[in-house]
Amino acid sequence: MPKVSVIIPAYNQADYLGAAIKSVLRQSYTDWELIIVNDASPDQTNAIVAQYPDARLRLLVHEQNRGLPAARNTGMRAATGEIFMLLDADDLFHSEKIAAHVTFLAAHPEVGVSYNARYEIGKAGEILALWRPICTASLADMVNGFPFAPSDMVLRREWAFRVDLFDESYVAMSEDLDINCRLALAGCHFAGINRPLNYRRYYPNRVIRNVPARLTAAERALTTLFRDPTCPLEIVALHDMALANTNVVWSYEGFIVGLTQHGQTALRKAVRLNPALIANQGANFLEFLVDRSIQDGGDHALAIHRVMDQLPLELAWMAESTSWAVGQADLRAGLRDYLWGRTIQGEMHLMRAAAQESKVQPALLRFLVDQLLSHSQEEGIHVSQVIMRDLPRVLRIVAAPADIRWLEGCYWLNQALYQFKAGAYRNARQSVLQAFLKDPGYLRNRGAWATLVRSCLSSFPSLNRFALSLAMK
Repeated sequence: MPKVSVIIPAYNQADYLGAAIKSVLRQSYTDWELIIVNDASPDQTNAIVAQYPDARLRLLVHEQNRGLPAARNTGMRAATGEIFMLLDADDLFHSEKIAAHVTFLAAHPEVGVSYNARYEIGKAGEILALWRPICTASLADMVNGFPFAPSDMVLRREWAFRVDLFDESYVAMSEDLDINCRLALAGCHFAGINRPLNYRRYYPNRVIRNVPARLTAAERALTTLFRDPTCPLEIVALHDMALANTNVVWSYEGFIVGLTQHGQTALRKAVRLNPALIANQGANFLEFLVDRSIQDGGDHALAIHRVMDQLPLELAWMAESTSWAVGQADLRAGLRDYLWGRTIQGEMHLMRAAAQESKVQPALLRFLVDQLLSHSQEEGIHVSQVIMRDLPRVLRIVAAPADIRWLEGCYWLNQALYQFKAGAYRNARQSVLQAFLKDPGYLRNRGAWATLVRSCLSSFPSLNRFALSLAMK
């Protein structure tokens, strides 16, 4: 009996299923079984599975299409492992995914569901972003903005059956929100691994079908939670905010597919539940719109224009910010592309942003530093250093010189802290000196000097003993 059971539900994903299977076969940890559930898919699912003659792989077939949650349940009921790992047929596992979670769960017996950071990739597998959720997700986090996706999560067998698996009536999405809310109410603890261990695929300009049904399903999952007599009062208090967030998301999807009335109704409801959404000239809504428009790597300018052109009459004043939103989307898309090696495409977006007179704001600078540090941790410090050598030149057209100095100084100081914690004291010293060089303002930063001194003392034990002897006199 294998320790781990990986379940892949398959429906109309023949183009990607083979890659998903290979990502499991390439795992460093080998004590697993892979169960693929063909949910009456009309494509070549069975033939693709047959290309991988591994004794650990099993294929189950539904005679009729029953939906995603039912397919996952079929796999879990047939599974023999004590740990269940979910993998959507168009997503991928990192080669250390299973090993990392087995080790983590063994060290944390109190955790019923674990999850991890992930790479978000485009249709062709190009990296769009690196997403790091908080490491200890609560029920409030799930209600306010679901922090992890099904391919991120791993659950113990006992907890899966304690809540009777997925609710198969959720055929239009939100089955993951529902099961995790039920798990939390039942006392399950959630915890994350701060490493990207899988790849979630997005599709540019994807048209989502059944948008009204998907909104209904999401609202149903939340309403079921809030009406549960065991739901804590502090969670019930999040009712309006949670439903507002859900409605604004599905208003966007409605506008994108041309369901103007649905989009307007959902957006009106979101504003009614959370008026702060349109406060300060619509700042919160515009921020959401910019971030969502670049999420899948598609034509963000087209997406923003579609939404702005269909706003309800009483909110049409926000359309005056269309150019600003497109410029901000160009900024973020350009920096993202540049970070992940698509330099020509990235510089093109930044040139468009400059033409809109868009400038990098402090929040975006902080996000850029976070992404650079994440990039360094996963790809190696030498990779991020190569990016940092050319990034100031790229930023000149959209950022002030003082902002560029701040970015470089902040990056190197945080790099110093990371290197010090990792025991790379020489690198830590060099990074602090780089922070001083790039932004002399850090010469007044006590934390920077403390890191420099501590890295010197840690590198030279005799000097450290001498300093201690002086302190004791």
